[in-house]
Amino acid sequence: MLASNLATGFAGGRSSTRFLVGMLLAIGLLAAAPSRANDAQDAQKLLFSMTNAIRALDYQGSFTYQHSGRTDTLRVFHAGGANERERLVSLNGPSRELVRSGSSVICVGPDGSAVSYAISRGKGLLPLVPTATTSSLDEHYDIRMAGSDRVAGYLADVIEVRPRDGFRYGYRIWLERDSHMLLRSMVVDQRQQVLEQFMFVALEIGRLPSDADLVPRRTGNLTADTSGEDEIELRKSPNFRVTAAPPGFALISARRPSQPSSATSEHLVFSDGLASVSVYIEAQADNPSELTTLAGRGTLNLQVFFVTACDSPCWVMCRLQRSVPLQVPSNR
Repeated sequence: MLASNLATGFAGGRSSTRFLVGMLLAIGLLAAAPSRANDAQDAQKLLFSMTNAIRALDYQGSFTYQHSGRTDTLRVFHAGGANERERLVSLNGPSRELVRSGSSVICVGPDGSAVSYAISRGKGLLPLVPTATTSSLDEHYDIRMAGSDRVAGYLADVIEVRPRDGFRYGYRIWLERDSHMLLRSMVVDQRQQVLEQFMFVALEIGRLPSDADLVPRRTGNLTADTSGEDEIELRKSPNFRVTAAPPGFALISARRPSQPSSATSEHLVFSDGLASVSVYIEAQADNPSELTTLAGRGTLNLQVFFVTACDSPCWVMCRLQRSVPLQVPSNR
């Protein structure tokens, strides 16, 4: 009888234990779901804060930029605010400088000659900066916090951005914990192999550069091209349309060359809020043979193709290429 009671009690105990374990697992799963959601929301908020911090903060420092099989070291000076100004100086290889004031950029070559051009508003000179411009990024990217690290002497929060399809690259981003300044950025392909990356090795956040640090060093023989912007915004709908663009990509800019002789050419820019694709369309005077050219270097992929017998408006098929190893001539 005693043995029977003991067996019954033990069996009942195992049943109760299984029930309690099941309840704890269920509660744990319910608690984990909001936690993952909050984790993704926090990561997206940090991305938006990073975009503002890069433009608003004063800073100066040095960073390395690994791309196309080489490593460049550069010095950056940045004055934030409404009148945003910055300057990049190469520290290895040929002497080059980039000086920006707002959307106007001057590129100074090793011989002192300079070329001026315009960039889109909101764009800066730092490489590999993902500009988060929409709150629906999680539809096409899995964005999450990925721990903490230390870069250039600063504590950093790490964010991982993984695409949900094969049309986009992924990012791994290090942000300074207090200011959310970008300290390091890495672009990876679908196999998580690094394509390009940059990282600050020395940085002073909050230090305003002097006026002398924001202008070219060699100003004696500059021959800058001051002919103005090479592209202007279209005042009407584009003549060319892109069909079957990958999910999430929408037209954000339509421009054409400023020269009257190129009035039929157009430059369309599509974005999913993080990545962007440029489509250049121009008429050819000759009748080229059917040709498709593919080229790639780092995170930049280029496809050139000709369309014959094209009505107006011409319908152009935009196809983003998956990341593939391509050989590119060294002089490209």
